[in-house]
Amino acid sequence: MKDKFKYVIISVVLLIPFIYSYFYLKAYWNPYGEGNIDNLPVAIVNEDKGNNGKKLVESIKNSKKLKIKELNEEKANKGLNKGEYYAVINIPKSFTKDMESAREEEKHHATITYSPNQKTNYLASQIINSVVNAVEKNLDNEINSKIVGGLSENIEEVPDKLNKISDGFSELKEGTTKLSDGSNTLLQGTNTLESNYKKFNRGVSDIKNGSDRLSSAINSLDTGISQIESSNTQIDDLINGIGTLKQGSDEFSNSLQNYTNGVKNTLLNSKPIIDELKEQACEAYQLTGQEEYKEKCTKLTTLSETYTVIINSSDPLLNGNEQINGGITMLKSKESNLKALQNGLTSLKEGSAQIKAGAENLKGGAASLYNSSVQIENALYKVNTGTSTLNNGLITLNSSVTNAKKEIDTNIDNTKTELKKVETLRDYSKEPVKIDTKEVNKVNSYGTAFSPLFLSIGLWIGCLMMFMVFYYDKEERFGLLGINSKDKVKQLLAYHGLITLSSIVLGLLSQILLDFQISNTFMYYLSLIIIGNTFMSIMAFLITNLNDIGKFISLILLVLQLAASGGTFPVETVTKGFRWLHNLLPMTYSVNLLREILVKIDMSLLTNNILVLGFILVLLTTINICISHKKQESRQ
Repeated sequence: MKDKFKYVIISVVLLIPFIYSYFYLKAYWNPYGEGNIDNLPVAIVNEDKGNNGKKLVESIKNSKKLKIKELNEEKANKGLNKGEYYAVINIPKSFTKDMESAREEEKHHATITYSPNQKTNYLASQIINSVVNAVEKNLDNEINSKIVGGLSENIEEVPDKLNKISDGFSELKEGTTKLSDGSNTLLQGTNTLESNYKKFNRGVSDIKNGSDRLSSAINSLDTGISQIESSNTQIDDLINGIGTLKQGSDEFSNSLQNYTNGVKNTLLNSKPIIDELKEQACEAYQLTGQEEYKEKCTKLTTLSETYTVIINSSDPLLNGNEQINGGITMLKSKESNLKALQNGLTSLKEGSAQIKAGAENLKGGAASLYNSSVQIENALYKVNTGTSTLNNGLITLNSSVTNAKKEIDTNIDNTKTELKKVETLRDYSKEPVKIDTKEVNKVNSYGTAFSPLFLSIGLWIGCLMMFMVFYYDKEERFGLLGINSKDKVKQLLAYHGLITLSSIVLGLLSQILLDFQISNTFMYYLSLIIIGNTFMSIMAFLITNLNDIGKFISLILLVLQLAASGGTFPVETVTKGFRWLHNLLPMTYSVNLLREILVKIDMSLLTNNILVLGFILVLLTTINICISHKKQESRQ
């Protein structure tokens, strides 16, 4: 019975590498696959007042990445703290409203609160976090699509708005054209007015000079009357003087008649021109609102009124002259009658006073007319200059409006062409960057990725357990394998034979029971045998020569290799000291060798790893045989 149990123990020990590797790899062969990751319980609290929160919950459920349960906030937090849920996702009341604010001027970030309980299981929180990040990316893309879609719609309205602007410019062009034509007509009128007024102003200057000469002649007449009046006692002289006065009066009467008729005709002929200028200036002021036109309108109105005064003043002047003539005639008819002479002299004096007063009015009116005319002439020059500037400005404005309309029409066509580029921008913005993954040396499962490490660990532990069970067996049931065996060389070869058999069993059962995709079956088994025997040479060296210290060192090496072999995390991510150990540990090369076998063989990498392990195997096996041979000789 004991012999049978011994073989059971041997069988179990041979299966230890497989047992260790298989159950761990089988349990975690595909933790991210359907039926596994969707068993992670996560609570969702959806308080959204709109529909987007419900859509989000449905999208997470449909992704089949998590086991979702909708709860209120109190129950969700209670379950999170008790470990019933790995995380709680809170969707706030304003979630839909905040998402839709993307189109508004005042935007709000749609916020989802993710609360993982990392104490429950840290890796679970990382897995759930990756799902939440994917949800966040989808939401970002959806919001981006809404923003870009709204922007595209607004941009697509630009050509219609530009068309309205173009139509406005067309109407503006028609207005500026009419305004330019009116300004051109006004300019021609002001040019004619300025030219005619220069001629008129010369006539006004002649009137002023004539009125000055008339006033001088009246003063002389008044002096003569005074002399006649002082010579009233000298009748003969008076009669002669009356004759001379009659002659001079007749000449003066004819001159005065001619002069007043000339002045009156000139003023009557020129007054319509002044009235027309006044109307044009007043209309120009009403049209443009410029102060210089207002000033000209006022001065021309004053000038017109002055003309009226001068024209009306000629009648009293003629009436006075007729009274003088009548007095002189009466004086002449009654030369013998002193009284009649005195009366005539009195009438003459009165007529002379009226003539003098009329002449003074005429002189003042002529001077005022001349001064006003000069001002009007200067004002007309400014009006003409301003009208010319206005006309040039309107021509420039009309040209600018025309060019602007052409530019807008051209830009409308260009804009329509460019807008074709944004027609599909809404859909494009949902996924502007696509990641096309081209996997190199694809690993088909999580278990396949970790198989090189756990197969290596299984073989290391298998070698260790063989020595712990067989070598240190106190009952010495295993003969050659025990610590007291005398043939150490055969013992060493026996252990290598056992680990070779255990390596084959490990490879066969793993291939059958696990979803392995082996690149080369022969190299698969050969690699396991090389790895097992390399580890066995290390274990034999440590335990048969160092005993308990060797067992301790083998355990320390196991821990170091778990950390620094690069079987789990990339060696670049581990602590700096472990990176230095990476190339010194045998499991580094066993993991790399099995990766080549289980994924895709690169002969250069395969050869390098086999050479390193083979070197360790040959070197330590040679050393172990030599030591064993010496021990054996010493016992003999």
